Amino acid sequence: MGQEERDFLQKLCDSILNADKSVRFAGVINSEGKLLIGRYRSDIPSPLIKANTEGDTKANSFYSAYQALAINKKFESDLGQIRFQMTEFDKVTLVSVPLTATNDRFLCISLDAPTYHERVIPKILDIIG
Repeated sequence: MGQEERDFLQKLCDSILNADKSVRFAGVINSEGKLLIGRYRSDIPSPLIKANTEGDTKANSFYSAYQALAINKKFESDLGQIRFQMTEFDKVTLVSVPLTATNDRFLCISLDAPTYHERVIPKILDIIG
């Protein structure tokens, strides 16, 4: 990844973090589940979701988010393009958004629970464009 792409993705993550106070984390992964860039909200003392950038990337939550999106991609020809995928846990909500047509970059976001998703997700999608 070049510096220009890194800067762009960093600005994207910063914009997502500033979009709503319920956003805990914003990061971008590649199609192998590797975290390319990411930021936590400044008041998060201990992340609930561990970002494993070394070793077995297939064991982390980011790769799981990618896998779920990849499985659902096969339905796009019948159902239309995936806009986002959301998984709600007791402590956080994970949102994954494909960033590229080639499906090699994915935005991964964690939100405080409970969160009014109907308010937050449109803000995120507007930022992405």
